[in-house]
Amino acid sequence: MLLEKILMVFLLLPFVNLQLQINFYQTNWINEDHDFEHDCLNIVSYTRDQSNDRQMMSYCMSEWPSKFAIQDNNFDKKLTFFELSQQHVTSEQLYLWSAPIDLIEQYQYYLNRQSYFD
Repeated sequence: MLLEKILMVFLLLPFVNLQLQINFYQTNWINEDHDFEHDCLNIVSYTRDQSNDRQMMSYCMSEWPSKFAIQDNNFDKKLTFFELSQQHVTSEQLYLWSAPIDLIEQYQYYLNRQSYFD
């Protein structure tokens, strides 16, 4: 019986499709002199308690990127909002590509303004 369960797990394992989706919040660094939270990862925690079935927890960095040795990515092309809109990229696609939430909001605002003025 145990052998059958183990065999079944290994047979069905290739059909499991797991995708990790990470989108950060508050990624705009306006002034590093202030002690604000930034680069936050918001996690929804589900509990079995019916009075409060889910909670939002934020994990944010407190150190500024200037304190780390982060190298710029020179391999990929940087696209403007105009170039993205010309290629018919949607905000939903940016979300699925794990773009930061504030960038997605700014892009959607750009798209809304473009459609308003057209």
